[in-house]
Amino acid sequence: MTYGISNLTSTALTKRNHIGQSVRDILTTPVGTRVKRREYGSYIYDLIDSPGNATGASQLIAATADAIERWEPRLDLQKVSVSVGFDGKAEVALSSHIKDDGEAVTYEIKVGAAS
Repeated sequence: MTYGISNLTSTALTKRNHIGQSVRDILTTPVGTRVKRREYGSYIYDLIDSPGNATGASQLIAATADAIERWEPRLDLQKVSVSVGFDGKAEVALSSHIKDDGEAVTYEIKVGAAS
């Protein structure tokens, strides 16, 4: 069953892939940059140049969880983890369940320097 269209290829997406596309869009859109919906997105980009230590990772996890809980109602977020590289890039991994059918899903989104 088709749930949406890919913003890259214009092909049909499954529910799982459509949610993944939405998660990527939410996390890579800085709050305040979307016209007529300024509150949409995440505060991840406010954390650029934050230390790549436990405190910085905790802030990134909190920004991720806040954005997903607010903007992706189809997911029941279970866990967020972050891996930070010395090159300024980070990868956010989300473990969750799709609310309407309980399917377990994971998404990995690259954020940071030229993601």
